[in-house]
Amino acid sequence: MSRSIVVTGAAGFLGSWVTKQLLEEGWNVTAFDRTADDTKLLRIAGGEAADRVTWTSGDIADTETVARVIGDARPDRVIHLAAVLIPVCKDDPVTGAKIDVIGHINVMEAAADAGCAHVVYASSGAATARAADGTLFTVYGTFKHWNEEYSATRWRDRGIASIGLRPAVVYGPGREVGATAFVNAAIADVVAGRPHQLTTRWRHRVEYVEEIADAFCNCAALDVEGSHACDLTTEVTDEADLIAVLKQQIPECEILEPQSDRGFREPLASDIGPLEALIGPRTHVGLAQGVARTIAIMRGGQV
Repeated sequence: MSRSIVVTGAAGFLGSWVTKQLLEEGWNVTAFDRTADDTKLLRIAGGEAADRVTWTSGDIADTETVARVIGDARPDRVIHLAAVLIPVCKDDPVTGAKIDVIGHINVMEAAADAGCAHVVYASSGAATARAADGTLFTVYGTFKHWNEEYSATRWRDRGIASIGLRPAVVYGPGREVGATAFVNAAIADVVAGRPHQLTTRWRHRVEYVEEIADAFCNCAALDVEGSHACDLTTEVTDEADLIAVLKQQIPECEILEPQSDRGFREPLASDIGPLEALIGPRTHVGLAQGVARTIAIMRGGQV
């Protein structure tokens, strides 16, 4: 018997890669996003795969809409990726809360009402990134931290299991927006033969999208109880590492270090033990391998 799943945020960067892998694994996918836009999925998966997706559209913050979509699909699992990122949450926290907090509540409650076994959702490395005074660095991080707490409480209250995964700086073909899209911007320019000035420094976990999508799909395939929150990788890299990798791949490329010392300079402490306890040991896609894959796909014109 084939399994059914609802993916929120399916039109986005990570959502498209997750949907691609789910289709390859034989899931029946209902995709939910603000608009039924399969542009990214078509580019990375092709028309034959994209045609197998059932698309629905609406506002993740609208309780009735989310309840209807998940209730009609009666999915075995939900992967919840719909969110706005750091800049929106900082500049417009009310809108950010409607999408990132109310949207999360809507998904968890609708999944429980529909008899879904468990929800796999995108938390964030920002949910654990704290300043010296103990406060979370970003409004976005506070929302994601709250989602983890809410999910744990609703396991106790309603028995809806969940796995929250904490991506950090995710890159790969199709990444276009967000405060952490700087890796992709550099790769895209050097592939196109344009000089690139890096906009920020970092010392951070940088994660290739296919590895992250694989973790979401593997977690969806589990039979699990409880509420879990998991980091995804441990490798920390910086701008010098990226420059070296790009020079190795494209020796003639012109890429300059950032002019400012400001940036993502807080390497997040991470522990992949909880994730490996759920899905077993994983093969990490290092920066050199991930950048090489991204360049190959960009040069092939898929994204």
